[in-house]
Amino acid sequence: MTTAQDATVLIVDDEQPLLDSYAAMLGMHYDVDTAASGDAALEAVDHETDVVLLDRRLPEWEGTEILTTIRERGLDCQVLFCSAVVPDVDILSVEPDDYLHKPVGIDELTNAIEAQLEMADKAEAVREYERLERLKEILQETQSQARLSAADGYQQLLDQLEQRARTVGQRRDNAPTA
Repeated sequence: MTTAQDATVLIVDDEQPLLDSYAAMLGMHYDVDTAASGDAALEAVDHETDVVLLDRRLPEWEGTEILTTIRERGLDCQVLFCSAVVPDVDILSVEPDDYLHKPVGIDELTNAIEAQLEMADKAEAVREYERLERLKEILQETQSQARLSAADGYQQLLDQLEQRARTVGQRRDNAPTA
């Protein structure tokens, strides 16, 4: 289990004052690396990285491209977007682990990182279920029900959640008791 003191957090944001602020705040709790560009982020992220706090809009890269590259490399870090871009159903295709909408304070940042560190220790099926549930909550907070109902991706999310709920429920029901 990774504890806060052992956790490595990579913060990726092209706004240097914000990057410095997040690094100072989070540096009291975690081992923090920073990257001000997509290239620097992809150079910095590795198997030692536990959580990536990723802006969606960078000058030469979209955060979604960076997230896709991280997943393609097989890195098992948790990735959460931290962006001024209001989340829409398009985030479902890139599968972030969480989404924070700027501005974000230190308590919200640390709570989200702690939740991701806890998530990393769970079984894959549970992780996937909770990730999907969190994305559903985020979209319900930021989008109208009419917009969500009209989006194919949202219905697919609901279908995946239902399927994962059955899988997780079966595993919990079949788990041996002490």
